[in-house]
Amino acid sequence: MNKRIPALALAFALAACSSVNTAYFTLPDSQFELPAGQGNEVALQVILAEPLATGGLVYQTDPLHLNFAKQNLWAAPLDQSIAANLANKLNRQSKRYRFIPAGRSQASTTLKIYIENFNGTYQGHTLIQGYSQWPDGSGRNFRIETPQQGDGYPAMVQSLDQGLTQAAERL
Repeated sequence: MNKRIPALALAFALAACSSVNTAYFTLPDSQFELPAGQGNEVALQVILAEPLATGGLVYQTDPLHLNFAKQNLWAAPLDQSIAANLANKLNRQSKRYRFIPAGRSQASTTLKIYIENFNGTYQGHTLIQGYSQWPDGSGRNFRIETPQQGDGYPAMVQSLDQGLTQAAERL
């Protein structure tokens, strides 16, 4: 019996060491700011590819594999964070329209942004890929690769924000 106590104590100590804290990330510029001005209101709706809606940050580990983080999560639903981020960025550029995230807008016109990739990569950059679609059927594809400055998820999130700035310029 006495021989089991040290083994049990060691097992409990190792189990305590293996617990990992969950980290929550916010996308910069994802607190929507109501734009000033009188432009036509446009609802901005972001539609994510199914794998991106899991709540975890995504990292491409090689040409064929994606890793979905289980301990590094988005603090808010990613589609809503991207919509607010893009609306803020687009409103700083446009005097013709007032972009409002779809969940907060009463506009009859909706700009849909489909996001197929929103992840870091093993090649040292982040990738944002998708397309936009206006109600009249016009749209534009985009593929943004942004160098990641530094290692880890915080650097990846900063790089993704820079990519969204470039995507807003192309939209």
